[in-house]
Amino acid sequence: MGEPQELAIVERFMRERGMRWTTQRTLIAKVALDSHAHFSADELLSMCQQEDADVSRATVYRTLSMLEAAGFVEGLDTGEGKRRFEHVLGHCHHDHMVCTNCGKIIEFRDDALEKRQEIAAKAEGFQIESHSLKLFGRCKNCRENTLSEVDKSL
Repeated sequence: MGEPQELAIVERFMRERGMRWTTQRTLIAKVALDSHAHFSADELLSMCQQEDADVSRATVYRTLSMLEAAGFVEGLDTGEGKRRFEHVLGHCHHDHMVCTNCGKIIEFRDDALEKRQEIAAKAEGFQIESHSLKLFGRCKNCRENTLSEVDKSL
């Protein structure tokens, strides 16, 4: 579960800010850092409760909020009020495509696009500190299924 050095970074961050490093917070951070998928807060709660049934929803939400504020996990609004998170500590930047039909999240990185953003910011005298790019549409499978349904109706 979770890389030991990543967990140590989170623990140090919390302790330096006077936050308690409890057994439950340790478990929540481990599970979040171990996940390489996009997860909801409720899914994180469920994963944690598989190991410790006493982990509370409130503790998961507070810890997840702290992990996000610190930049250890990143929240992604997938539309329609749905929010998913991913472990980003120690990972390279990437952007997302979100299927508005099935909710699938596709990660991608486009160096040419990253460079264009830097050029645009420089032209405006703007210094980028971070950014998030989300493209919303339909994934290949949903588009193919829609086409299949149209073919069946003809």
